[in-house]
Amino acid sequence: MKKNISIIIAIIAFNMMVQAQEDPEIWMTYDLMPKKGMVKQFEAAAEKKNKKFNNTAETAIFTFKYMDGENQGKYQRVMGYKDWDFFNNQQQGDNAQQKYWAENVDQFIESRTGWKVWSRSLKHSHNWTPTTTFKHMYVLRRFIKPGHEAAVYNFLDRGAKVMKAHNYSGIQGVFQLMSGGNTNEYIICNGFDKFGEFGKYPDTEKTEAQLYDEMFGQGSWRKDATAYNQALEMYSRTTERLMSVEALSTQLN
Repeated sequence: MKKNISIIIAIIAFNMMVQAQEDPEIWMTYDLMPKKGMVKQFEAAAEKKNKKFNNTAETAIFTFKYMDGENQGKYQRVMGYKDWDFFNNQQQGDNAQQKYWAENVDQFIESRTGWKVWSRSLKHSHNWTPTTTFKHMYVLRRFIKPGHEAAVYNFLDRGAKVMKAHNYSGIQGVFQLMSGGNTNEYIICNGFDKFGEFGKYPDTEKTEAQLYDEMFGQGSWRKDATAYNQALEMYSRTTERLMSVEALSTQLN
C-alpha cells in the first residue's frame, strides 16, 4: 500500500511540473535517409530550400547528420524555440514551402520518419540559447519506467544546479517527448566543438560528483545516481553522435 501511494505521489508531482510549464518551449525533429548515390543532390536541394524558406529566426531549421549507430548516414531536421501559437498558425498550412520540398527535394529521399514534438526543460538545460552553436552533439536517449519520474528529475535537477553554481562550460539540452512516440522518452543533448573537450568546471579541480555531494550532502551523488539508473528502462541507454551540417542549417549569428 505504501509503495502504491509513493507511485501515485510521484505521478502527481510529475504532472504538476509539466502543467506548471503552461507555455513550453517546443521543438520538433524528424529523420530522413537520402537515396544511395544522391547525397550531394539531396544536400544541394535542401540547402536551396533552406535559403528560400528558412532564413529567419522564426522559420529556422537546423540539420544534423548521424555519424554512428543504426541511424548512421541519416539526417535529422530540427525546428526549435516554438510555442503553441506556432501550432495554431500551422493549421493553415504552409503550402508554398511544402510544395517546394515535394517538387525539389523529395525525389532524393529514400525514407523518412514522422515528426516528433518535444518540450525542452529549461530547468535542466545549461548554456542552451538561440545563439549557442556547436559542431558536434551526443544524444543520450532514455526511457523512464512508469511511476519513476521523480527519481529521474531529481537527479537532473540537482545536476543542473551544480552546473550553474560552478559555471560549467559545457552545453546541455534536456527534452521530454510530447507527441510522436513514447512520452516516457527523453533525450539529453550535449553539444561541443572538439572531441575530448565537452565542458569543464573552470574554478575547481573537484569532480562533478564531489561538487554534487558538497551541495546536497555526502553520499548524495551515489544515492541519487543509483535511483536514477533504477528508474530507467533496462535497454534504453543509447548514445548517438551527430554532426551539425552548417550548409543545411539556418545561420542566426
